[in-house]
Amino acid sequence: MKIYLVRHPKKKDEKKSDDTNTKDTPPEAQGQPATEESKVKSGLDKVFWIRVGLGILAGIVSAEIGYPYTHISSRIIIGFAIMVALFIVSYGIAKALKVPIPPTDKRKLVMTGIGSYFLMFLFSWILTNTIIHPDIGLVGVR
Repeated sequence: MKIYLVRHPKKKDEKKSDDTNTKDTPPEAQGQPATEESKVKSGLDKVFWIRVGLGILAGIVSAEIGYPYTHISSRIIIGFAIMVALFIVSYGIAKALKVPIPPTDKRKLVMTGIGSYFLMFLFSWILTNTIIHPDIGLVGVR
């Protein structure tokens, strides 16, 4: 049993002649053409998940590249530079998807998924560093 949480437009006093229940199926499954709002939403969903994936990738790459540098400030600068570079790449990908956003909402293309991107970057950077350097935490405290 599949449950779809889809808001359908209100129907005007028209009753369908067939007995099929279309209330629980998404508009795409009913054969209805996708509306402009659903195209924008699906496009922004793609941008969000691309940014989550690139945030994970940025964290892993930052941990791997920052490994040989001994000074902590060098690792931090390199890590955040990689994060910014991959965010710019994600913006280029978002522009290439050509999401039909009105000119007044162009900021949505930049802001969609930025928080998740940053949090996934931090999480994967810390996790990868912990996996790469398990012996650092074993140093005794004096």
